[in-house]
Amino acid sequence: MSSQLNRILVLGSTGRVGRLLQRAWEQSPPDGVELVFQRRSGAGMCWRPGQPNPFGQVSAVIALWGVTQGAPEALVVNTDLALSAQELARASGAGRVLHCSSVAVYAPKSGLLDEKDPTSPVNAYGQAKLDMERALAHADGPEPTILRIGSVAGAESLAASIRRGWAAEAAPVHLDRFQDGNGPERSYIAPSDLARGLVRLATQSDGLPTVLNVGAPAPVRMEALLKAVNHPHEWRPAPATVAQSVTMNCDRFTSLTGMPASAADPGHIIRDWLTLEERA
Repeated sequence: MSSQLNRILVLGSTGRVGRLLQRAWEQSPPDGVELVFQRRSGAGMCWRPGQPNPFGQVSAVIALWGVTQGAPEALVVNTDLALSAQELARASGAGRVLHCSSVAVYAPKSGLLDEKDPTSPVNAYGQAKLDMERALAHADGPEPTILRIGSVAGAESLAASIRRGWAAEAAPVHLDRFQDGNGPERSYIAPSDLARGLVRLATQSDGLPTVLNVGAPAPVRMEALLKAVNHPHEWRPAPATVAQSVTMNCDRFTSLTGMPASAADPGHIIRDWLTLEERA
């Protein structure tokens, strides 16, 4: 893509992940790229599906929007939003759409999940995202790239628990402890690393994979993140229904975006989130 066409439309910029990414882009604006943010209401470029395109021509669309909670009839909106992003991308001349899916679409597995591994979600959210992915396989518009994202620091359950602990004068976080003595292991990514990675994917001159795992180069344990933020925790026996490891092989994402090995350091992940948290 030529530099004059590097105008990227971001859908869903007011959600939990969207707000963090906006702060990251404000802190370190990407060179040669104009980011345009869609909002449902308030200041800025307001737009809802079904309305005419107010954004003009863009080179790529990053669709952050989605529904993460609720009954199945609420979660089905994920498919509607993805198809709306495709329609808007076609109307704006975009050559690429990045859609946010989730690690939750995979069937449970011991070890790192690869993009080619079977999908069989264990919860309604994962099923809704898988339904979205399947609908995109037959969608009109630019070729979609589906991003199966792990945990974005600051926008996930551990960060919410830490914030509650701050409000209660550093009350400890309760952490599941498994038979090997360790806590949960997940594929995390710092918000600023995700922000840079998304721009690099959106501006790639070559084609992208249809499906891409998104996370730091290596998984992290939640107790390591709590240690990095110097927040106390108390162990509790892990329920039999909770998976200790939900982690992905993110080698392709690392290669495409130039993500350094240090992006998986718990201290780096926590520092990045806290820097953006202070800007809220």
